[in-house]
Amino acid sequence: MKIRQATDDDVQAIIRIGHETWPPTYAFAGADYIAHGLINWWSQEATARSLTVTTMLLAENDNHDVIGLGNIDLRADTAVIWKLYVTPEAQGTGAGSALLTELITLAGTRPVRLAYADGNTRAAAFYTARGFTEIRRDPSDHPGWPANVWLERSIDKIPGR
Repeated sequence: MKIRQATDDDVQAIIRIGHETWPPTYAFAGADYIAHGLINWWSQEATARSLTVTTMLLAENDNHDVIGLGNIDLRADTAVIWKLYVTPEAQGTGAGSALLTELITLAGTRPVRLAYADGNTRAAAFYTARGFTEIRRDPSDHPGWPANVWLERSIDKIPGR
């Protein structure tokens, strides 16, 4: 597996990851939630914008297929990870952990925040096991949609620092 920085040439692969991961990841939240997310966060325009304001990393398998991605916004005192997704067939291979480790490394000495949709028990367990702790819950503006659970990992929880 290789982790590399995404470029403009990767837009279609990034969109594909979104369309492969969102339906199974957010089935618990309903079809409207999934459709809204795909339109707003995984469109051509949203993906191109994300590449200009965040650092996006891709995980590739030995065949150079993109199997996962993660991005981090480094513009503030606290870094924010907005996306971390691995294709269903590549989950459990270490791609998510490798991406998260690299994103945290990019943050340097800054704390790192991220959010997951309440009800995404796999994300909750994954991030908790890697030193993130809950700091708040933001209710959704849409009735019936899950709250965003915000987590943070401070610099003192990073091994070797």
